Amino acid sequence: MPHQDFWFLNLEPTLQHKVYLNALNIIFQEKIMQLAHFLLTEHSLEKAFQKVYQDYQQKIDPDKEWQKLENNNIQFILFSESLYPKLLKEIDFPPLGIYVKGELPNFNNNYLSIVGTRRISSYGKSVLEKIIPELINFNFITVSGLALGTDTYCHELTLKNHGKTIAVLGSGLNNIYPATNNRLAKDIIENGALISELPFEAKALKYNFPWRNRIISGLSPATLIIEAPEKSGSLITARFALEQNRNVLAIPGSIFSDLSKGTNKLIQEGAKLVSSIQDILEEYHLDYHQQTINLEFDNDLEKQIYQLFKDNEVLSVDKILETIKLNIEELMTILTNLEIKGMIKNIGYEQYRKNN
Repeated sequence: MPHQDFWFLNLEPTLQHKVYLNALNIIFQEKIMQLAHFLLTEHSLEKAFQKVYQDYQQKIDPDKEWQKLENNNIQFILFSESLYPKLLKEIDFPPLGIYVKGELPNFNNNYLSIVGTRRISSYGKSVLEKIIPELINFNFITVSGLALGTDTYCHELTLKNHGKTIAVLGSGLNNIYPATNNRLAKDIIENGALISELPFEAKALKYNFPWRNRIISGLSPATLIIEAPEKSGSLITARFALEQNRNVLAIPGSIFSDLSKGTNKLIQEGAKLVSSIQDILEEYHLDYHQQTINLEFDNDLEKQIYQLFKDNEVLSVDKILETIKLNIEELMTILTNLEIKGMIKNIGYEQYRKNN
């Protein structure tokens, strides 16, 4: 029977259902994989809660636990809801519900999961510094796990380049791990979302993280491995991606680097070698030459100058100075910034045109 036919995945998203599923998640938080199996023999969440609660050591008030979510602006999205990520519904063992803080961007098809070693090298950092700004220009959403190393650098670079990112936690949303990423987690909430299938106060237990990786890969059409030694949690994510019939992409590395042994082996086994942004775009059926310009301006003057450019019209520096009263140094600084952002193109002889 397809997992979508399980009764507990087709619940009406009522407050009562959410309250009791949240309470069950609290009881099963250290064995979350067993909850779906337990519910197979039950017929309602409330009765399931009452049954298992009799043997539970701690007192739980479902309504008070729900109030904690509301007080902390956390959404609890059930599998049956339209806000639940479409691609995540397709995987084996999907979360029965996900806790979200922030806002999930709704164009799921442009999600790209990016993972790698916690011991990221200067090479791995250079790769991310090259591809992430380009991905953001194509409106990609990065997905990673908030771990130290590659995950952290991926989230930070996405935010630095005004993109949106999603962090999938192996703990509850009130228990950021590692704690050193608390500030980063707050920034992500402002420009994306934190996600977990674990209840609000769940601890960061070691065995939760490999199982969490199926969500990282399940959110995206493809997973990109930056660096990975032969035994790496990133390879677990790659395996989940393959089982989910998703594309696995890998950055090749030096044969002398232990951090590239895992990625090089993935490529040997059929993962797509990624040497440029074009290799990623091919997997998403996007044309590199149809780049979407991210129109984010540093100030009103920058926006005003950009708006002078009409399609296919060439403007000289002198012409711009006639329209907007600036000194030449200020104007050249703004034009250079617009060029770096990909909004305009210098065609020589102090002439510029819009980069369509």
